[in-house]
Amino acid sequence: MTVYWPDYVESNCRQNYSYFVSSEFLMTGYHTLALITIPLSIFTFFTIIRVTPNKMKNMKIPMLIALAWSTNLDLMLTVHLTPFMFFPSAAGVPMGLLGSVMTDAKWLAYLGQVSIIMIGVCFVMLLENRHSQITTIRFKIKRKRTRLVYFAVNYFLAFFLCLAFYLEDSNQLELRQFVLKRIPCPAIEFYDKNAIVLLKGGELLPFLSISSGLMIIVVQSLFFSIHTVYHLNYVKNAHVSESTKALQRKFLSYVAMQVTIPWTALVTPILYSLYADKNDYYDQTFNNISMLLMASHGLMSTACTLFIIKPYREFVKSIFKGNKSYNPKELWATSVQNRGSIGSVTTG
Repeated sequence: MTVYWPDYVESNCRQNYSYFVSSEFLMTGYHTLALITIPLSIFTFFTIIRVTPNKMKNMKIPMLIALAWSTNLDLMLTVHLTPFMFFPSAAGVPMGLLGSVMTDAKWLAYLGQVSIIMIGVCFVMLLENRHSQITTIRFKIKRKRTRLVYFAVNYFLAFFLCLAFYLEDSNQLELRQFVLKRIPCPAIEFYDKNAIVLLKGGELLPFLSISSGLMIIVVQSLFFSIHTVYHLNYVKNAHVSESTKALQRKFLSYVAMQVTIPWTALVTPILYSLYADKNDYYDQTFNNISMLLMASHGLMSTACTLFIIKPYREFVKSIFKGNKSYNPKELWATSVQNRGSIGSVTTG
């Protein structure tokens, strides 16, 4: 690698670095995940479109949108950005395709941050979809146009909240000095031409933007999930049978797993970065592994979609068994005739 930045100091401190510290290890991991998750995402798109029964049609569009944003994040992490991060500092190197065509790495970081926030918006969309199917709930979004406006506002906030920080100019040589005080001997990639430092630490505007975005997602998720759980367990209605409620509770638990399992792949590296920041802890091996865990989000997300919901699971099994006559309309673990606006759902 050609050393670009003038703050490079020749040192023997990197002599004992292992392969797991290197960008070669990280790039190999990213590209291996891409070879698995991208074809799997395409197959999952096909499965949702081809296999989703009519009685689950209200979930079809939200699941496709969530999968689209999940695939976008996969591409960002494993192909377009392939970030090499230097926790405990907010610094990194974009080593992917976009890094070779975009001169300002700061905007690559912006695209990556927005992609992560959009996953949270998609989780809210899935929970709101379950919330809207409970007939005992009066305070809910009933009109399609209102729902479109509601999520358009969410999308706008996802793109807007962190924009102000990225519009500010920064002196990279000055910011790099703050990083070198915390990490006296960073990996050699820190001196790459595209290396960028976003924060020196303690800035108010980034803290407010990130906190606001997180609160918006958390508050909406808690409202839809708690309100749904309350009505399914404590609100009585003569027109809604207990078997219908049991089925709705079961499906809500599957949606919760679809949300929670992939989300751990995103939250765990973030929590690690916060720990590293608080304790000034630098371990490039852990940094690389945490980013690969984040990049595995797509693998977990598609696996949950394919194997949690029974029609999809049975469709995958039929492919392995060579059953060409598989018909998802004939496969129902539980069939509930709906009254009012209650949807019938099949799960396993």
